[in-house]
Amino acid sequence: MEQYYYITACVMFAVFGLCIGSFLNVVIYRLPRGMNLAKPASHCTTCDHKLAWYDNIPLLSYVILRGKCRYCGASVSPRYFVVELINCVLWLMCPLTMYFSRGIWFSLVCALAISLLLAMSLIDMENLFIPDSLQICFFLVAVGGIFADGQTGWQDKLYGLLLGGGFFLFFYCASFVLFKREGMGFGDVKLMASAGLFLGWKATIASIVFAIVVALADIVLRKIFIRSGREGLGDVSEEFAFAPYLALGVFAAMLFGNALVDGYMALFV
Repeated sequence: MEQYYYITACVMFAVFGLCIGSFLNVVIYRLPRGMNLAKPASHCTTCDHKLAWYDNIPLLSYVILRGKCRYCGASVSPRYFVVELINCVLWLMCPLTMYFSRGIWFSLVCALAISLLLAMSLIDMENLFIPDSLQICFFLVAVGGIFADGQTGWQDKLYGLLLGGGFFLFFYCASFVLFKREGMGFGDVKLMASAGLFLGWKATIASIVFAIVVALADIVLRKIFIRSGREGLGDVSEEFAFAPYLALGVFAAMLFGNALVDGYMALFV
C-alpha cells in the first residue's frame, strides 16, 4: 500500500509541477513589469489575441503548435517550454528523493521552494533584481518548512537564517566600505536568509560553498570563451545575476547538504 501511495505522489507531483511551471511563466513575465498576474487572461505578446485553454496545455501546446502562436504565427520563446519541463522534473525529484526519508509534506514544501527559486532566478537573470513579493513567499515557505521537517530542529534552522543572511550581509556591507558601491544585491542577502531558515545551518554551509564554486567556475569559463574570440558565449558584464547560483546551491543542499557536511566533519573528528 505504501508503494501505491509513493507512486501516486510521484505522479501528482509531476502533474502539479507542470501546471505550476506554466504559472511561473506568467509570474516571470508579468511581475517585473508590474502587471496583474490574473488579468488580462493569457494572450499572445505579439498580436494580443486571447489564448484558448487548449493553447495553454503545459508542454503539449508548445509542441503541437511548433513554438508559434496559433493566431499570428509569431514565434513563442522556448523559455516557456523549458520552464515547464524543468519545474516538472524538479517537482518529481522531491518525492523521489525525500518521500520515504522526510515525508510527503516536506517534499511538498521543498517543491514549492524550488518553484520560487526558479522564478526568482530567471527574473534576476533578466532584470537584475528579485521582487519582494517572491522573497516574502519564499520566507513563508521556509517558515512552513520548520513544521514539515522532522529531521532538522528549529534551532538549527534559526542558526541557518543567521548564517545565510549574515554571511552575505557581511560582503554586502564590506563592498560599500571597500568599493563605495554595492558588490551584490541586497535581494541575495534576503534570499539566503530565508534559504538558511529553510535548510538549517549545516545544509546552508553546503549551499554557500556550492553556489560560490559554480559561480567562479562559470565566470572562468566565460573568460576563456572571451579570450578564444567567442564573445557570444563568454560575455561577462560588470553586473550579473547571482540568484541562479544561489538557487543551484540551495537545491543541491536540499538533496545532499547535511550528508556532505556530516561526512566532511567526520574526517576531523
